Amino acid sequence: MSGSSGSRSEKHQARRRSIVGSLIRTCEGSQLLEFALAAPFLLILVVGILDFGQVYNLKQELNNAAREGARFAVGENSGSNNLTTSDVEAVRDVINNYLAGENVTQCVIASSPSVSGFVYTFASSSTGCSGFSLVINRAYIFTVGTTTVVGTKVTLTYPYVWSLGKMIGLILNGSSLSLPATIQTDCTMQNLN
Repeated sequence: MSGSSGSRSEKHQARRRSIVGSLIRTCEGSQLLEFALAAPFLLILVVGILDFGQVYNLKQELNNAAREGARFAVGENSGSNNLTTSDVEAVRDVINNYLAGENVTQCVIASSPSVSGFVYTFASSSTGCSGFSLVINRAYIFTVGTTTVVGTKVTLTYPYVWSLGKMIGLILNGSSLSLPATIQTDCTMQNLN
């Protein structure tokens, strides 16, 4: 009898182990399935946070570069009699140096602008920089209160390639996310000279 009860006990323990093993496998399986369903959304969230953080940082750096350029330009020569291309190129150099100091060096600013009146437009021939432009308008008219003043407006447009759009295209096959291809900022200040 003891052999029979020992055999029953072993079968009972084996059955318990089988049930416990099955539960563990089922829990692990469901956790793996839940992770597989949630991971793409978490990945999109993380990439989105990183992308928007980079865009915000780039926008601030471009704001500061445009402000530095405008601040320098308002002290330079202005007006039809004494404005020279070298004055505008000096403004370009201030902006270029600021961007280089902030490690925004993907687009190299061209050495000579296209000119239309008092509007100087610099482009970039760097790879991936077709959306880049630096526009310096030395005779920009704007109103402060009731007074009309002449100033300098510096507009900086910089290309940005979003990682988030690519990520959504990978996860949701064939989908796309329409985000701006360029980041633009400008700064206007009254001419002092």
